[in-house]
Amino acid sequence: MDIFHAREQTTRRYTATIKDELGNALAGTSLTTLTLTLYHLKDGAIINSRNNQDILGAGSGANNVTIDANGLLTWTMQPADNPINDATLDFEDHVALIQFTWSAGAKKGTHEFMIRVANTTKVP
Repeated sequence: MDIFHAREQTTRRYTATIKDELGNALAGTSLTTLTLTLYHLKDGAIINSRNNQDILGAGSGANNVTIDANGLLTWTMQPADNPINDATLDFEDHVALIQFTWSAGAKKGTHEFMIRVANTTKVP
């Protein structure tokens, strides 16, 4: 799983290309659904109410996410997306799971990555 680094309570920008089963980019207009789930790796607790959250929405920018004609997904993480729950840790691992369907929902895919959040009181 890829690891993305962030400092706690900061705004970060994450980008990835959404691809089909053959590795071809999927345009945002080709997608039937696009959702985001963000949770703590240690206990599975949902972060910032992002539980199967619709990020395709009615238009560009739904819940801080856009996807363009070339399949480029851009998520502008909000400070509440990068909390530290255990203040004794230097780093805390979170997982972002992006799920999507295309071909009128007949085909499904996922994009998953870990977010390693640095505790700013512990890590300079």
